[in-house]
Order: sequence, then structure tokens, then C-alpha cells
Amino acid sequence: MKYLRTLKNAARAALALTLAGTGLSVAAAERINYAGSRVELIVPFSPGGGADTYARVVAPYLEKHLPGQPTSLVRNIPGGGSVPGANQFEAKAKPDGYTAMAISSSTLFNSVLAKDKVHYKVGGWEPVLLSPQGTVVYVSAKLGDVKSVDDIANLKKHKLLFGGKTPTSSEMRMVLAMELLGIDVEYVWGVERGPARLAMERGELNLGYDTTSAYMKNVVPLAKKGKFYPLFTFGLRDSKGKFVRDPNFPDLPSFVEVYEKVHGKKPSGPAFSAYTTVFQMAIMCSKGLVLPHGTPQAIVDVWSKAVQAMLDDPQFKKSAANIVGEYPQFLGEDVRPVLKEASEFTPEGWAWLQKFMKAQLNVDL
Repeated sequence: MKYLRTLKNAARAALALTLAGTGLSVAAAERINYAGSRVELIVPFSPGGGADTYARVVAPYLEKHLPGQPTSLVRNIPGGGSVPGANQFEAKAKPDGYTAMAISSSTLFNSVLAKDKVHYKVGGWEPVLLSPQGTVVYVSAKLGDVKSVDDIANLKKHKLLFGGKTPTSSEMRMVLAMELLGIDVEYVWGVERGPARLAMERGELNLGYDTTSAYMKNVVPLAKKGKFYPLFTFGLRDSKGKFVRDPNFPDLPSFVEVYEKVHGKKPSGPAFSAYTTVFQMAIMCSKGLVLPHGTPQAIVDVWSKAVQAMLDDPQFKKSAANIVGEYPQFLGEDVRPVLKEASEFTPEGWAWLQKFMKAQLNVDL
């Protein structure tokens, strides 16, 4: 018994050291309960976007499943592709379990491509949840002779126009995919996905993509009317790193399948290495939930348990169907290796990407 008491005291001492500066006592950490409290969920984007939608779907279920059922408050810090908000979270959020942040692929892109403005370290945050989100590539029916992936060779006959935010945003997945397929595209920058979709309806653009949730909501009705035709998805990667079809669109080929159809071989080399890292950023790390650096494991465990309960909640599955879909959800420590792959280019891939972006889009990385 004396030995067991010694172990317990040592564990409490270690916990006390971990909690130093968090404002939590050992006793509080051992019986974490948010009753009568408020949990803040930072969204480093404007209201109405993908990360904001994700956070507002998640928030009520955090209220439901965190101990004590706290009130959850979503706070937007817009601008700069999530950099100002993420910087503020890094600098000010206390590791006490009362503040979390919703991240997006833009948060990862900027951590790699806008390092001079970034003061946060993605790998330093305590990961709670990572939610992949697929992407569907489609064309305007006004092209006439491109109605499925079987007609992809006909794309080279047309002047293709694609509208996107910036070449260093998540639009890079589309830029690299078209380059790998050998398809010339004229890019119109400064256009968000919603306006780009409207421009396609008006015939001003003819090539587009949307994430699964946006595609199901905004594109499927128009595709049913024959205004747009889906070509392929970017697919997903399974637990062994193999590219597979998007489980939400099993009838559409993945990008890798299309590459093999066009070139008659499997993709490889520096260009595909760069594409793979961008794919990890844009698809596998589409959305997520993190706690501040230094959050005690006891608190991380409480949040992880609540998130697992949320994912198992039938009501959540129904309300979040267009957000999480059939995609695997990564929790806790399972998030770290996925984030690592999404934040580190191979030397060869990075060298190729720098050269390509400068030569083709006059962008210095």
C-alpha cells in the first residue's frame, strides 16, 4: 500500500508540474468539469466559410459531451488566410482547456508558404480532431464535348478558365493537378469559390472544384439540370498511404486514376511529391480542432473523449453528414503524423514547386 501511495503521490506531483501556469490545481485536473463555464472556439476566418461552418456544427456537441455541458462560444478572427487569428491563438490562448481553435487547410498552407507572417507552430498544438474533406472537379456544360472523365482528352481543345483565391492557397491542389495532367489552364485570381461557381453558371469560367459539402449543396442540383459535369475527385489516402477513391463518390475516379489513364503509368517524381504534400494539406487536413501548446494531457484526454462521444452521437452524424460524410476522422495522437506529412515537403518536391511556381505563375516561394 505504501508503494501504491508513493506512485500516486509521484503522479500527482508530475501533474502539478505540468499544470504550472495553467491556473488549474491538481484536484481540478483530476475532476475536470465545465459546469457553469464557457468554452471558446476560435475560428480564424470570417463567418460563413468552411471552417466557420465546421465550428458551428461541432460547438453544440462539445456543449453536450464535455463534462458539465459548458456553454460554447464561437469567436471569429477573420483576415489573412487564418494567420492573424492563429497567431493570436498561439500568443494568448491559455492551455487550461477553455479555448480551442478550428483549423483549416489554409492554416497549414500559410504555415509553410507564408512563414514571414506566421508566428505559430502547427506541430506544437495539441491535436484533438482532424477531418478530411474530399474535392470534386467539374466542368461547365458549355464546353460541349466534355461530359465525363472519358472525354478528358477534349479539355486540351478548349481555353480553360479557373477562378480561385490565390495561387498559394488551397487552390494549389487544382494548379498542380492540371500541370501533372498536362492540361493548360488560365487562372483568374481573387475569386472565392462561391463567386467562381456563379461565374461558371454565367459562362465566364468553365473549370471548377468544390469540397464535398459545398459540392453536394451547390453543384449537385445544377449537375442534375445538366449545367455542370463532374470529372473526378482528388480521392483519399488510406491508412497505408495508398490513394483510393473518395468514399462519398465511389463512381468517380480519383486523380491518380485519371493520371494513369492520361499517361499510361503511375505518377512519380518531384512534381508528384509536391502534389502529395499539397494533397495532404488540402484534403486530409481540410478541417480540424486543436488545443493550445502545453495543454495538460488530462485536459486533452477529456476533450478527446468528448469528441469521440460527439462522433458516435446519432444526432451529430445526421447534422454533420455533409461535413464529415464517410471520411475517416483522426483523433488525438493519430492526428500528428497526418499533420507532419502536410507540413513538410521533400527537398526534391520543394525545389520543383519553387521552380514551377516562379516559371508558370510568377510566384516566389
